[in-house]
Amino acid sequence: MKNDEPVIAHYQFSSTVDVLATFERLGIEHLEVSTERTIVIYQRTIFTFAVLTGYLDTALTVEVEVVDISPDLDAETAPVSLIEHLIGELATVASVDWERQG
Repeated sequence: MKNDEPVIAHYQFSSTVDVLATFERLGIEHLEVSTERTIVIYQRTIFTFAVLTGYLDTALTVEVEVVDISPDLDAETAPVSLIEHLIGELATVASVDWERQG
């Protein structure tokens, strides 16, 4: 990940997810910014987590952007795999399937 190149990925869940409640269950730190956006700290990495379809309590399609990656991770290869690990944990706890969009 180059400093001027954002890492953004889009995902769709098979059913709606209450993102904030799921983050709480997982013990993942987050700061709600609006009904559609939260800032997430996960494995010392900061993400912007935006709901594109629904709201934070009824998310169906989401966009996740890496804002600041942990210095412990490889900035070239880790961001997308870390996002997918986060999405995978959310989906597992919420008992839904997910897929990456475009």
